[in-house]
Amino acid sequence: MKARTYLLISLFLIFAVAVFINGCSENSISNPSDPARSVGIHVDDIQWVSAKPEFTSKMTALKKSVIDGKLITVANGGVVGSENTLNNMVEFPANAVGEDTYVTVEVKYNKHGIFYVEFLPGGTFNEFVDVTLSWAYLDIGDEENIIAELNIYFSQDGGKYWFPVDSEVMVDYGSKTATFKTNHFSRYGWGI
Repeated sequence: MKARTYLLISLFLIFAVAVFINGCSENSISNPSDPARSVGIHVDDIQWVSAKPEFTSKMTALKKSVIDGKLITVANGGVVGSENTLNNMVEFPANAVGEDTYVTVEVKYNKHGIFYVEFLPGGTFNEFVDVTLSWAYLDIGDEENIIAELNIYFSQDGGKYWFPVDSEVMVDYGSKTATFKTNHFSRYGWGI
């Protein structure tokens, strides 16, 4: 009986230590060679780009979000979003999803005044998808000079910590959009 009690106490202690170590971590993403990439940048440490006043009014009237959704098939891929989501969208090539998947693109405005675009469902894709984000609603003044300073950030923890998008970004000045490739979905926002 004593051996069993000691075993149970030992297992409990090991479990408690594991929970303590993982529970105290601010962010479980890890990359020891680059501390900023391992924990991300706190939401309060990014200079977020505000939206134009007329856009803010529109989003408030729409209850702070606009959304579009579509079934993406394995065989055909497809596009979700466009004008319905203020020119924010995602394009899937064939075979990017492992099974037919309902995908949504939602433009949101939160209580901190941050506008962001959320792509769901979470998970990793078999192929890279093209995410396009629009800056047309941002209050950036002299566009040509400021575009070089804009950064796209993503968050995978509900918006507490953010990371700069690290893939090549293709800029289209005519449509006021930026497109990049990713193999997973996240929440995306614009900062300087």
